[in-house]
Amino acid sequence: MRVALIGPKWHEMVNSYPSLGLGYLAAIAEQEGHETAIFDMGLRPNKPLTDEVREIIAWQPDVIAYTAMTTSYQSVEDSVALLKVALGVPTIIGGPHATTLPELTLANPNFDFLVYGEGEYVFRDWLRQINPDEFRSRGFSRSSADWSKIAGLWYKDENGHVVNGGERELIPDLDELPFPARHLFDLKAYPLYAPDGEQMVTVLTSRGCPYKCSFCFKGIVGRTYRQRSPENIVAELRHLIDRYGVRNFYFMDDLFTINVKRLEVILDYFIAQDLGVRWRCLARVDRVNPQLLAKMYRAGCRQIHFGIESGNEEILKKTAKHINLDQVRQAIEWTEDAGIMSKGYFILGLPGDNEQTMNETIEFAASLRLSEAMFSIATPFPGTELWEELVRKNPETAYSADFTKSYYYNSYLSEIAPFMNVSDVSDDVLSKMAIHARERFLAAKQTRKFVRYFGPTLGKRVWQVSQVKPVRSAAKAFLNMGLFPRFRSLAPKDEVQAWE
Repeated sequence: MRVALIGPKWHEMVNSYPSLGLGYLAAIAEQEGHETAIFDMGLRPNKPLTDEVREIIAWQPDVIAYTAMTTSYQSVEDSVALLKVALGVPTIIGGPHATTLPELTLANPNFDFLVYGEGEYVFRDWLRQINPDEFRSRGFSRSSADWSKIAGLWYKDENGHVVNGGERELIPDLDELPFPARHLFDLKAYPLYAPDGEQMVTVLTSRGCPYKCSFCFKGIVGRTYRQRSPENIVAELRHLIDRYGVRNFYFMDDLFTINVKRLEVILDYFIAQDLGVRWRCLARVDRVNPQLLAKMYRAGCRQIHFGIESGNEEILKKTAKHINLDQVRQAIEWTEDAGIMSKGYFILGLPGDNEQTMNETIEFAASLRLSEAMFSIATPFPGTELWEELVRKNPETAYSADFTKSYYYNSYLSEIAPFMNVSDVSDDVLSKMAIHARERFLAAKQTRKFVRYFGPTLGKRVWQVSQVKPVRSAAKAFLNMGLFPRFRSLAPKDEVQAWE
């Protein structure tokens, strides 16, 4: 069979990296002997949808499989309607949106099947039973396949009623999965790079997270923590090095550092294998220490992303993050002292947030030695505690096509409108605070450089003077002429050296 896997369009946003979910499903399909293609519409947000659909039709797939988050689901509905009419082939959908709202998703007449939860083995079993020719000639309800035998597969009966296929047991041994089929992506088209401009590739070494943060969705991989072996991880890295010449990696695990003993084993293995790689990861501030960070640096870690969320203790407690501000301060100091760049994620507009608490978050971020900071706007997505809380307060709340506007990530190039604002301030105030947060952080970061060179008092004064436009222009001219080389690093931080 010819299997088409489709990633939907995003609203005015380009995918930064390929979908590992689609990569794993494609690898499963190829393992089963099927000719497989991935069509990632998220790479081209401005390309007309009809042109994207035309390319898929031209490939003539026998089955069509989608993944979707709630933010991109409207794009899925638009494209599958065109594909179903043109091809009439079996369609299946999985991903966060399908798992969160399965009945609503299958209410769409253009979807025949749905994968609930973790998808690889459900998809494999579906491919083994589906017969596109029989499906088209005899109709879904008269198909000879017994879909009820596939746990995790939802579908509609002959009367159009949704059949609940339950939830499949999570995959216990992740080493059994094939590596994602990255050869089906145009890797160089994704704007994920190391600071030196070299290509970076995403890797997943574990699945699951035992925490239940109010803003986070756990419906696909669950809260049970499962991990790949160090040997399996290194085998994938060597495969990527040998096939693509890539040596920069982003470990996408929800919590790369959650199991410190397991991490120590991985780091020892990285060091012993002398892979010569550089990588970044996600971590919790309460799961690092100076000794671990020193070893992470030796093993190639050059950046850690920490979820900090709020600079107000009460707001932070409400997120169920189970960390405190002292732990944040200590972790960032330890990380930067280890020579590893730190990036902090903050959320503005959480329940209970007002101008004062958000200013506390902004000032807290500015006070930290972070190399980077990202300020998002709280958005209640279906399947999260934020959503459940919103529904409890407003029972009429429901999914709608308006979720295409629910982009919590702020590019800082322009203001964005909050979607389903759950804070105590207006949309306009919240949007402006997100812009202010970025500006305040960048100013504080630059001030720290001047303080480092000129001392606490003079450094701040020099920084203030440097912001006067004529002075700033003259300083740039002097630096470009090679004058005052000692102060060249007062220009934007050279992250290339930090990454090396």
